[in-house]
Amino acid sequence: MSQRKLSLLMVVCSLVGGVIGFLVGEVILDRLAGEIAQWLLIGLYFGQYAFFVGLMCLIAEMISPRLNGTGWKQRYAGFSWKMLVPSTFVMVGVAAMLLQLLYGSSFQAPSGANNIVMLLDTSGSMRQSDPDNQLFKAAADMVQKMDSDMKIAVVTFNDETNVLQPLVALSSQAVKDDVVQKLLNHSGTDGGTRIELALQTGLEQLTAAQQVENSTVVLMSDGYTSLDIPATLAPFKQHQVLVHTVGMRNIDEQGTRLLEQIAAETGGRYFNVEHANEMTGIFGQIYDMSRQDRNLVSERTGATADSTFYAILRVASLLVIGALLGLSLGLIFDNRHLAKSFTIGGAVSGLLAGIVLETGLSSIYLLDMAVRLIAGALLAVVLTLFTVFIPVPASGGSSFQKRRLAVQQSPRALGAGNETSKRFDL
Repeated sequence: MSQRKLSLLMVVCSLVGGVIGFLVGEVILDRLAGEIAQWLLIGLYFGQYAFFVGLMCLIAEMISPRLNGTGWKQRYAGFSWKMLVPSTFVMVGVAAMLLQLLYGSSFQAPSGANNIVMLLDTSGSMRQSDPDNQLFKAAADMVQKMDSDMKIAVVTFNDETNVLQPLVALSSQAVKDDVVQKLLNHSGTDGGTRIELALQTGLEQLTAAQQVENSTVVLMSDGYTSLDIPATLAPFKQHQVLVHTVGMRNIDEQGTRLLEQIAAETGGRYFNVEHANEMTGIFGQIYDMSRQDRNLVSERTGATADSTFYAILRVASLLVIGALLGLSLGLIFDNRHLAKSFTIGGAVSGLLAGIVLETGLSSIYLLDMAVRLIAGALLAVVLTLFTVFIPVPASGGSSFQKRRLAVQQSPRALGAGNETSKRFDL
């Protein structure tokens, strides 16, 4: 006879495990993003998440073996503890690594996506905002780190614009060194802020080289200027040119809104710099975004931002991760019927988590954290509810280990008794 059961304690404990996994995962993203490969980052993220969910579910059954019965606790709890790390951290982590490698691969050739135009404010107010000239040092550091297949142009602006470096391919170290020298030897700051003129000049650099489509513009300013936003940004939107904007902390409210609007209208991202020495890290983030170095739990930007293919691939990857998380619980409890229930539930929870991540992630840090928290909670809770929908036999035939031992036993051993093959599972 089959039974439908629900362990409310496991539901609560799984949620707690999911929240712990989320918190540890945020630390991993904050400390290791950009320091290690994306496939390893995501493998660690989901591996530790699965471990904490599995650990809390195992603790729940140890306290109250509602799903497995007291016989499991007496005879097989030790086996479950041995299976915890291999079934969760290892299995789910390795699967997440492989799925991230797939998701991070480029299946769609971007047109002109390797071009970056930097628009750097040299108005008089920058003497106060950036007294140590960190802006140009950060730009020089970014150039040194760029790959050899990239092209860059540098435009400085105040009341007028100056093309410090026309669009050039960084094909050798000598070319990089030349660009860096121009940045470090630029003329001083003076005058006002003509953002509209800077945007026009930057676009002209791309147009002249016939490298407009899917390029990236980085606009850094600490001032405000009145401009016709729809008219100014129309060609950028038409050619899918992302404009990332960087504003200093002392920028006035109007200037902040302007930079935020420019970024939002073109599909770029706005960065607020508290201290000038943070600009090196900000430019590094922008460069990574321009390279479309995407991962499964962060916003997708660049030419693939609105890609249906990558949207489906993210959701499908979370579905697989969720199913494997459910399977890992079945392996921990050595129960093939629970494995079936949890795997189906995990697939559904993974599907829901994938949809939440795909539709909810944005360029807002706290909002992205909230989205990942909701996705993590869904992934942990929904799979534990499926023991209600999928009945489990009341006795017998449910243990992976029992079936394996039955095949290995000799006829004599079977005739002697059933002690060695019995396994009390629900």
